[in-house]
Amino acid sequence: MNEPDLISRLDSDREPTAPNMRDETLSERRTRIQRSSLWAAYGDALGWISELTDSTGLSRRTRGRPLNEPMAWKRRIGGRSGVTATLPRGCYSDDTQLRLATSRAIRSDGFDVEAFAKVELPVWLSYGLGGGRSTSAAAAQLSRSSSTWWRNRFKGWTRSGGNGAAMRIQPHVWASRAPERPDSYLLDVVRNAVSTHSHPTGLMGAVLHAQCVAHAMVFGKAPSPDDLREVMAVTEKLPTMMEHDRELNFWRVAFEEEAMDFREAWSSSVRETNCAIEFASTCGASKCGKERYGIIVDGLKLRDPNRRGSGVLTAVAAAALGWCEPEAGSAMRIAANELGTDTDTIATMSGAILGATLETEPPVEVLDAELVRRHADRLADMAAGADPENHQYPDLMHWLAPKTRSDALARDKSGGLVVRGLGHATQKQDEPELESHGFRWRWVTLHFGQTLLIKGRDDLQVVDDGPQTVSVSRGETAPAPSETSRWDRPSADQPQNTDAEESRRHMKPPEPNAQDIQGVISYVSERIDDDNTIGRALRRVVRKGSTGQVAAFTAALVDLLRESVRERKS
Repeated sequence: MNEPDLISRLDSDREPTAPNMRDETLSERRTRIQRSSLWAAYGDALGWISELTDSTGLSRRTRGRPLNEPMAWKRRIGGRSGVTATLPRGCYSDDTQLRLATSRAIRSDGFDVEAFAKVELPVWLSYGLGGGRSTSAAAAQLSRSSSTWWRNRFKGWTRSGGNGAAMRIQPHVWASRAPERPDSYLLDVVRNAVSTHSHPTGLMGAVLHAQCVAHAMVFGKAPSPDDLREVMAVTEKLPTMMEHDRELNFWRVAFEEEAMDFREAWSSSVRETNCAIEFASTCGASKCGKERYGIIVDGLKLRDPNRRGSGVLTAVAAAALGWCEPEAGSAMRIAANELGTDTDTIATMSGAILGATLETEPPVEVLDAELVRRHADRLADMAAGADPENHQYPDLMHWLAPKTRSDALARDKSGGLVVRGLGHATQKQDEPELESHGFRWRWVTLHFGQTLLIKGRDDLQVVDDGPQTVSVSRGETAPAPSETSRWDRPSADQPQNTDAEESRRHMKPPEPNAQDIQGVISYVSERIDDDNTIGRALRRVVRKGSTGQVAAFTAALVDLLRESVRERKS
């Protein structure tokens, strides 16, 4: 694989390039993406059955049957106050749920990271099956209007190094017009990742895995240890690629304010990842199959709770599984039965890699298999330069995320079900409602075909049932507020703000700390026509900020002022 031009970026207006280095037809590319998608979901559905349990617990879940393929089973959902649900055969976990969410947020003009962070992640909390602590904490923080994807400061955000980002980023590769060029998809992978995982270990897992999937897409074979060494030569230069992205620079400044120099941290993560790759490539090399994989698992200490969910180690294990067992079905079974590891995430990531090399689909249809295929087809169309229909998100200028996990499911004025931000839904009549502590979990099917087990209230909130409006993508200006009623606006029969709340809403917000560069930028962006505000902000940053912070603020201010001028001219 040739080293890419680290500064060049794909332009959405450029002419479509050849899908990959082997000159595949669109049909072949579509099939490859479908297989990668389906095997990833299959690995998730199989591995989730054995996640976080021992042999006794697994026997209880499978009713004594060997774990060779997905099956119906029971699991506690929603924590201690949740319910025990019977999950249908092929039911997938948060890994595939968030992969589908990522797919919806990818448009022909790029990744709509704002919609992903402010709509998809907060709403996912109400229907998530599984989910790590960092992803859940990040999603909860993003439901606040003051949080953005590049400034999501939930508790412990700089230490979030788990695999919750790596497991969902494959769609960026599938949608790439030139997957042989890492610069065509890696910055979107990073944007996706840092909305929930900011530690270099979490980012590295996402970046490494994305390139493994791309290698399988381009060459039709899983990456070897030598291929991974070439991948790491590109990965080492990621900070240079990020320097040319304004919003990622905002994130980097915020990270360095609270943690460490990003380049130094990234270099350290590169060294650790190279060591893990070297170990996995030589450990048990004379063995094969389950035996070799077990040796790698033990050597990397993937059963240690402090290492089990590592973004880097999961990505390495997912690649190494293909070295142990190249046949996808056998590999998925090996991963799922290696108890004490992160069975579903390793299996889903390995499935995405191996699936891209196969001529066959999984032996068992996963839940919502047709939806998975449609997403794959849509991304394949984008990769070929087409402009397929996009998911219609709410207007983010007026969107307010559900206040709690039980508020995402609502009713429109005619009594129909609505999942806020995602659209209309139909309750599955053949599945019982599950009750606990005044809440209900309902099986519903969204209008586009996704099945959810979603938490809601006994009496669902009523919201207006107008059409949703498209959210704003990178490079676009926000549309004027629509007079059309929206699902996300409370109806007239709901309690409105009190006088005290209304008064607080119109109070002048305090000026942010000068060293909180992202906060200052957000503050100024809302007052861009006020020269006094701009002058005070610039003086405060110059007086109290570092050289890097002054540079970041100045660059952002120039962009904001130019955008304001363009808007006035238009």
